[in-house]
Amino acid sequence: MLPLNLKRQEWVLLAILFATEYARGAFFLSFLPVYAVRHLGLPITAAGLAVTAHYLTETIFKTAAGWHFDRLGRPVLLIGLLTGLFSLLTMKLWPLPPVLVIASALWGLGMSPVWLGVMSEVAPVDLPGRNKRIGLVFAAWLGGSGAGLVTVNFILHQGVNVAFSAIILVWLASLILTLFILPAGVGRRVQTARGVILSLARMAASPAVLGILIPGMFLQTFCAGLLLPVLPLFVQNQLGLSYNQYGLLLLTGGGTALIAFLPMGMLLGYTALKNFLAAGFGLCAVSLGLLAASHNPHSAFILAALVGFSYAIILPAWNTLLARIIPPDQQATGWGLFATVEGLGAAIGPALGSLVARYAGISAPILLSTFLLITIAIFYIFYPLEKSIVK
Repeated sequence: MLPLNLKRQEWVLLAILFATEYARGAFFLSFLPVYAVRHLGLPITAAGLAVTAHYLTETIFKTAAGWHFDRLGRPVLLIGLLTGLFSLLTMKLWPLPPVLVIASALWGLGMSPVWLGVMSEVAPVDLPGRNKRIGLVFAAWLGGSGAGLVTVNFILHQGVNVAFSAIILVWLASLILTLFILPAGVGRRVQTARGVILSLARMAASPAVLGILIPGMFLQTFCAGLLLPVLPLFVQNQLGLSYNQYGLLLLTGGGTALIAFLPMGMLLGYTALKNFLAAGFGLCAVSLGLLAASHNPHSAFILAALVGFSYAIILPAWNTLLARIIPPDQQATGWGLFATVEGLGAAIGPALGSLVARYAGISAPILLSTFLLITIAIFYIFYPLEKSIVK
C-alpha cells in the first residue's frame, strides 16, 4: 500500500526532486556530449571536464549545504535552484569550453541541497515508518534521472536548441514549484558551524561509524565507479550490443530498481537490516560475476534486471541504517556528510577502473567489483550489525 498520507508540500518536494534530476540527467548523461562535440565542435574532453566539475562540486559542498538547510530550511532550495538556472542560461548564451566547465561546477553547487532537503523533510530520521517514504524519495530521484536520460534523446531529433530549451523549462518548473512551499519549513534551530563540525566529527569517529558505515559507503559507490569507464566497451566488445541496446540495458536495470524500491522499502520492517544488506550485496555480486563471464547478449538483460533489483534491496536498507545515527536536528548536515563520503568513492572508482582495465583487461574491473561486493555481503552475514548501531 502506497504511503498516501504525505502532505501537499511533501508531494511538491518530491516533484522538485524529480524535475531537477530529470534536467540534470538529460543534460549530463545524454545532451552534453552531443551538444559539445557535434553542435559546438568542442573536444570531448570539454564535456568530460564539465561532468567531473559538476559532480565534484556537488560532492564537496553537500555537507555545508546540509548545514545551511538545517538552519534556514526551504529558502536554501530556492537559492540553489536559482543558481542552477543561472548556470544553464550561461551555458546556453556563452557556449565556450571554460564557461561549460565553470557553469557546470556552479550548477553542482546549486544541486547540493536538493536531495538532502527533500530527504530530511519527506523522510525525517525521527519519523516512525519512514521506510515507505525513503522508497518514494529514491523513486523520484532515480525516476527523474532515468526519464531525463531516455526522453531527451527523442527531443534531440528536433534539434539541440529545442532540447536545451526543454531542459531549461523543466528546471524552471522546479524553481516555480519551490515558490509554493516557502512559507513553511523555515529551518530548525541548530548549533553553530563549529558546534556542528565537532558533533559530526564525534559521530564519524565512533567505532560503528568509522569501522562499518564509512567504509561501506565508500565501497558501494567505489564498486559502481569501477564499472563506469569500462561497461560501455564491455557490452560492445564481449556482448556485441549496439549503442541503442546498451541504452535499453541501462533502462532495464534502472527500471527494475525503480519498480522494486517501494515494495522493498515496505518489507524492511519484517526482517533485520543485515539480512537485506547481505542479500542485496550478494545478489549484486553474483549478477556482476555472471555478466563478466557471459557472451550472451540476451542473458545480459536478465542480469541487468537482477543488478537493479539488488540495488533496490540495498538502498532503502542502507539509508535506514544511516538514519539511526544521524541526529534529528542535524539530519540534512548528516546526510551531506555521508553523501560526501559516497561521492569520493564515485570519484575514485572510475579512475582506478580505467587503470585496471588497461593493464588487466576489460573484464577485470567487473571482477574486482564482484570480489569487493561479495566480501561486503559475507561481512554483513556474520557481523552483529543491529547490536553495534543503536539509535
